[in-house]
Amino acid sequence: MDFNFRSMPWGAAASLLAVGCSRQPAPAQPPDGGDAQRLAALVDYVGGDYARAVHDGVVAVPSEYEEQRRFAADARRLGSTLAGAQTTADDPLLSHLARLEALVEARADPTDVARESHATRELAVGRFNLPTTPSARPSAPRGEALFRENCLVCHGVHGDARTERAKTLDPAPASFRDRSRLDKLSPYRVYNALTFGVLGTGMAAFESLSPVERWDLAFYVFRLGHEGEDAQGPVSLPLGSLASLSDHEVLESLHAEGHPQPRAGLVYARREAAFAEPPAGAGIGRARRLAREAAAAFDGGQPAEADRLAIDAYLQGFEPVEPGLRARDSAGTQAVEAAFRDLRGAMAQRERAAVRAQAVALDALLVRMADGEQRPAIPFTAAALIFFREGIEAALLVGALLAAVRKLGRDEAARYVHAGWMAALPAGLATWWIFERALSFGADRRELMEAVVALLAAAVLFSVSFWMISKAESRHWIAYLKRNVEDSIGRRSLFVLAGLSFLAVYREAAETVLFTQALLLEAGSARGEVWAGAAAGIAVVVALSLLMSRTVLRLPLGPFFAVSSVLLCGLAISFAGAGMHSLVAAGYLPPRPIHFPEVPWMGIHPDLSGLVVQLAIVAIVAAAGVASLRRHPAEARQGSR
Repeated sequence: MDFNFRSMPWGAAASLLAVGCSRQPAPAQPPDGGDAQRLAALVDYVGGDYARAVHDGVVAVPSEYEEQRRFAADARRLGSTLAGAQTTADDPLLSHLARLEALVEARADPTDVARESHATRELAVGRFNLPTTPSARPSAPRGEALFRENCLVCHGVHGDARTERAKTLDPAPASFRDRSRLDKLSPYRVYNALTFGVLGTGMAAFESLSPVERWDLAFYVFRLGHEGEDAQGPVSLPLGSLASLSDHEVLESLHAEGHPQPRAGLVYARREAAFAEPPAGAGIGRARRLAREAAAAFDGGQPAEADRLAIDAYLQGFEPVEPGLRARDSAGTQAVEAAFRDLRGAMAQRERAAVRAQAVALDALLVRMADGEQRPAIPFTAAALIFFREGIEAALLVGALLAAVRKLGRDEAARYVHAGWMAALPAGLATWWIFERALSFGADRRELMEAVVALLAAAVLFSVSFWMISKAESRHWIAYLKRNVEDSIGRRSLFVLAGLSFLAVYREAAETVLFTQALLLEAGSARGEVWAGAAAGIAVVVALSLLMSRTVLRLPLGPFFAVSSVLLCGLAISFAGAGMHSLVAAGYLPPRPIHFPEVPWMGIHPDLSGLVVQLAIVAIVAAAGVASLRRHPAEARQGSR
């Protein structure tokens, strides 16, 4: 089976991966504990502790003030080193660092210093791509064990720093029961203190702890600090906000969201929400609020801000709870995704009345999804449908590849196809584990990763379908094929086969694991039904795969190539549409809505960007088929002489 891709239109295939992404790729994250993270820690420290040193322009604690001056100067010098020699004097980060140092030197109002510190830290975080969020939900039991092992002697069992050891230290250790201190602290700042220590105090660096353990400990400190206070949930703040915001900032956010008891909501956020996945209702509530803000911003003449808020409503509110909702109500979930797309499309076309109508429609759909939260589908049925739907897509492609190599008399090539899909199964599990526990990917990055995988699979599928369609008219070509079959499967082509098999199954495996996790969380004591449904779905897929493998082998070679090429072309269209849809949903591509029928299961959405790519696939493969029909009779006449 000769995948002779030298004759393929690789420029067209590659364009599937390179098309129109408007966001620049983020720089690689610096190592944990590096100078960029130290810079953010210094700036954060100044913003949080300066108020203890200066009151109304007067130095209240000379030693504390000198420390703030030293930290501000160190931050400016470190920033200059990180920025490099080629940086101009008006560099935004350096300008903010110089302004922060000047404010400290001038004994400015603590509010101004805190505001400048926050702005400077955000610049440093963005410029150096610093992770400010743990890669997975913190663990309260691990945090408690780490606190007792490492912090108890100084901070005490209740975190109030009333210990014999604390009495000997100058300055005294921080009391996490001090509300005024917690108001200025964030888990991110505590995480940095654990990473670097605090110079001039008894707070040493805990470099021996892993990043995950430091995050567990940082969040546990806040849980301890709010022990015994009244709590009221839920709250819809994402983990990233809970990590980077101080107590005061969380309180302001809850006020803005209209929480009935913001103070009790803050306690719930620190004691409960940070350690557990948010309920779907909380995520939907956040999506509704941000979508309303988006519509209001558009009405106020701010279309760019409105589009950003609409993207945030999807990525921060709906997308984190989407797997569980899709497992329970696939049609409703698709309707919400389409409503988000239509809202942004109306904004892109500057249609004020349409924006209002789409905002109302989206809100109604979100309310319906929230109302249905307590009516989950039967776990067995949901799991069976998920495993069947995802499995049959992968099985169709793998089955076509296996049949193709066997039809050409090269059974040994099937090993590469099997190796590809077998490697994809653990890779799907590993990808879920990495996303949840090892990488601080935001929702937009997850959408981008899904888009890249889908578009890469579409590019390879497109090339293979191009090759197969060129072999469809084979009545006069079989003898030529048999004469050259020994040279037709080279090592390069075998690895392409394995890669294609891997990509097809990997994409479905990653989705299946995600949906299964959501089902297991909802099933409670009925987890056995989930696994029974999964087994039933897999059994049906296996049975259909065996039936297909026996059926296609009986097809004549020409019709087989024709049917297989149509199948692969269809999958390429579906994957390309799904990838382009993810890029639009995450804001990497602007929406370009048009009037066109929507077929979600084929990845066909009424958006110009995706449709152009899909139509290009159809046009090129169709052109290959026409060229093949014209060329093969001539080849047959030459072969008969």
